Amino acid sequence: GKPGHEGYLRRDVATIAERLGEAGYATLLSGKWHLGLTPEQDPHARGFQQSFTLLQGGHNHFGLGASQDLTVFNATYRENGKPVTVLPTNFFSSDTFAGKLIGQLGNVPKDKPVFAVLTFTAPHWPLQARPEDIARFKGRYDAGYEALRTERLARQTQLGLLAPGTVPHEIQGRKWAELSPAEQAKQARLMEIYAAMVANLDSNVGRVVAELKRQGRYDDTVILFFSDNGAEGMNVSDLKLGPLSERLAKVDNSLSNLGAASSYESYGPGWAQAATSPSWLYKAFQSEGGTRSPAILKVPGVTKAGGIARWNAHITDVAPTVLDFAGVAEKRTVAGQAVKPISGNSWKPVLAGTAQAVRGPTDTIGGELFGSRKLRQGDWKITDIGDGKWKLFNLAQDPGETRDLSADQPQRFQAMQDAWARWAGSVGVALPDRVLPRPELNTR
Repeated sequence: GKPGHEGYLRRDVATIAERLGEAGYATLLSGKWHLGLTPEQDPHARGFQQSFTLLQGGHNHFGLGASQDLTVFNATYRENGKPVTVLPTNFFSSDTFAGKLIGQLGNVPKDKPVFAVLTFTAPHWPLQARPEDIARFKGRYDAGYEALRTERLARQTQLGLLAPGTVPHEIQGRKWAELSPAEQAKQARLMEIYAAMVANLDSNVGRVVAELKRQGRYDDTVILFFSDNGAEGMNVSDLKLGPLSERLAKVDNSLSNLGAASSYESYGPGWAQAATSPSWLYKAFQSEGGTRSPAILKVPGVTKAGGIARWNAHITDVAPTVLDFAGVAEKRTVAGQAVKPISGNSWKPVLAGTAQAVRGPTDTIGGELFGSRKLRQGDWKITDIGDGKWKLFNLAQDPGETRDLSADQPQRFQAMQDAWARWAGSVGVALPDRVLPRPELNTR
């Protein structure tokens, strides 16, 4: 009953597609929607002229369980607002979503500008991939998640993404050596499947890029690729949710069947923390491991290959950045509806060299999820992982959030807590009335 907690995209918030559609753009979407289930909440009703979408947040990647029953653990597909009752032959999520977008691009006149959104569901659980893709990574992860973490930290330092000597946050939960041989074998297989899903996704990004080049659009196209959160560390088998528990009781998660359409697993906190290192924790926490997302940005004539951006950027910046490059002014009325103002900042001035930063040292970004809280201000950040205890970090000096500086900076610490309270009041945060259990962190 709280504003902003409806579970769908409100009408007083305009989509980029609605804004650009009014400016003459063709607007396309393929993949996950997860912003509403009813016809008036469908992407086709929210500015996307062509759409092929999964309405819910996740699904079987091979298409099993498709249903028009609009419940959270079903998979409901729509194409241009109409029910999809038969999925394409040889359906696999990333292949189909990329293929559908390529088809939509082919329907757009060559002289018409395009705004396209491709929202892959891979590599979200359930971890599923084709056997030949999984086989590419056989044995790759047998040394365990601590070894992978060490390898990736070294690679990040080599690439200049991390400063030499950066202290990573320690992995929480069970160590690889504490797992039985059978558990290690299963964990290694899950990571092989995850890698297979990512490799398949990558090849499908290549398909779309190739189509843009074939159409002669590539050189004039801005491309932004990013994830929606940190790595998923939850053990899906720990979820005690009725419909999902019933589904899990019917799957075959034997080692030989993992990755098949009839399996249903996630890869857990060990691999997730290897993925987010040097950061702290993973998805569902407001620590850096939960909220920091790698991004790849290609802007014609602006960005250089291999350049590293170190801005304090945020998801709210995407809309103003896209509109800025499109040359479309923000309007307060869209599709005849009064809409809320855009809160982010455009990246174009920084990319063009006319500004030094996206945000100033006193600008703030707040956050809350499942009772976990954060506030970012320049290089400084306060974090509460959901236990009600704030900590203060300097991310420029300590990206792993390993040294709590609250005792050293009491005035800053209090001022940032006060700023979070003001932000929470302005956006209507509704905190849970209890600390939520985190079973994946209590597995020793």
